Amino acid sequence: MTKMICPNCKGNGFTRHTFEAEKTTAQCKACSSKGEVPADKFFSQTYEDKNWKNKWSTTYYHGPCLDHTLFRKLRIIHNPVNTFRDTS
Repeated sequence: MTKMICPNCKGNGFTRHTFEAEKTTAQCKACSSKGEVPADKFFSQTYEDKNWKNKWSTTYYHGPCLDHTLFRKLRIIHNPVNTFRDTS
């Protein structure tokens, strides 16, 4: 099983959140604070992309983990159900 760096925490195992004036650090739910995710696992993801009017919009995607270096503000939406690609 191949693994790739978690796009949520960028391999750190934790995420930073800001609410009003308070800053907090939380464990990454996408990779369970391991910093890596399986490449064959499907995730619900969002990223920013330019639409046909050349304005930034949020794109939703469900499938294998995308490369965080190629997609602007790539985030995994925490999905507690393990969905694996059928290789048979």
